[in-house]
Amino acid sequence: LGLELGGKSPQIVFADADLEAAADGVVYGICLNAGQCCVSGSRLVVEEGIADAFRDLLVDKFSRVRIGDPLDPATQMGAIVTEAHQNKILGYIRSGVADGARLACGGGILDGDGWFIAPTLLEGVRSDMAVAQEEIFGPVLTMTTFTTPDEAVAIANDSVFGLAASIWTKDLDKALDTMRHVQAGRMWINTTITGGPELPIGGSKQSGNGRETGVYGVEEYTELKSVHIALGRRTPWVQ
Repeated sequence: LGLELGGKSPQIVFADADLEAAADGVVYGICLNAGQCCVSGSRLVVEEGIADAFRDLLVDKFSRVRIGDPLDPATQMGAIVTEAHQNKILGYIRSGVADGARLACGGGILDGDGWFIAPTLLEGVRSDMAVAQEEIFGPVLTMTTFTTPDEAVAIANDSVFGLAASIWTKDLDKALDTMRHVQAGRMWINTTITGGPELPIGGSKQSGNGRETGVYGVEEYTELKSVHIALGRRTPWVQ
């Protein structure tokens, strides 16, 4: 049985990253399908020294996301799937603010023929908040800061989910070391939500088990069988 389940995927941004590219990727990672993707990058884990500048970049980019009819080629983000789910997302935003998070942008309903929610950034989020632990499935990004790579990994792994993660840094050694310690089945370095049919897809922890697509995806539908063949006459056991 192979299961690909939910996620609460972190996007780790180090101070030495290309901040423009990282901000663009983070915005894409949470606005794609209005955040209604299992691999949405919904937890921003950003180095403390650049947190304010990076937040300002995100707020600017969120304000320029083209929101509207998904059948319009110019649209970058569409609506929420149902009114009930829209209300659930709004409830999470209110919960985050009540728990002490600060609303940097968004947080409300947008006009339009559909259940639209503005791209939302909550800063000052702690790992024990519901908005940091539960899958919201909407365009809501939480922001938590770190000071060391080990702390970044600890924050990223402080989740029952382990589906995907992104790492943003110009230091490839740092990226690869971080990748080895982050508990996620699908990883991106200096990009997000890309892939191909030859790559296995799946998660760890409560994000599922097994793999889809690629050779490993085919192997999920096979059974291993051990076969022993004697190439010579068997040594007699009974003398």
